[in-house]
Amino acid sequence: MPKKKSNPLLEKTKILMKNRGYIEDEKRKSEDDKGEFLYFKAPDGMPVIVHCTFKNETTGVAYIRDMVKKFDKKKIKHRIFIGSGKVTRSALNELNEKGIEFIPADLVLMDILEHEYVPKHEILSEEEKESLLKKLKVPPSALPIIFTTDPVVRVIGAKPGDILKITRKSRTAGETIVYRLVVKEQT
Repeated sequence: MPKKKSNPLLEKTKILMKNRGYIEDEKRKSEDDKGEFLYFKAPDGMPVIVHCTFKNETTGVAYIRDMVKKFDKKKIKHRIFIGSGKVTRSALNELNEKGIEFIPADLVLMDILEHEYVPKHEILSEEEKESLLKKLKVPPSALPIIFTTDPVVRVIGAKPGDILKITRKSRTAGETIVYRLVVKEQT
């Protein structure tokens, strides 16, 4: 009997979530027979639900509203939508209003964190953040910025106000560490 091919988007999504420190929730997974959702536990123990779609059609607000209804039935607050194809402005607004994180499937499938020219990015914990700012004797706004639209910021799930520790390898300097404050891009 031939082995069933796995969906590359689902497999890469599992890797992405693992890189964020999330653990797949096997118990919840068995509850969902359709395989429409992936379930994880965040590092703080909170449940996370992910919906992946690999359709090349435009995703509109009606699709998003239907997905939100399904999310609401699951009663999980931390929600992520990973979609391919175009997403309308109205659909993006709906995701934003409902507090659903949107990650384009291209970013998940490319595996940008594994590229040799992409340095290691880490989100500092609140304690690390306080310690760094105290050590540098500066407010967060004095740090260089990185926008929420940056592909790595989107993939690792950083939010405005987070501070990223970026570790770059160099043949001449060895290792360089820089810090960036995550900010929302003004449109």
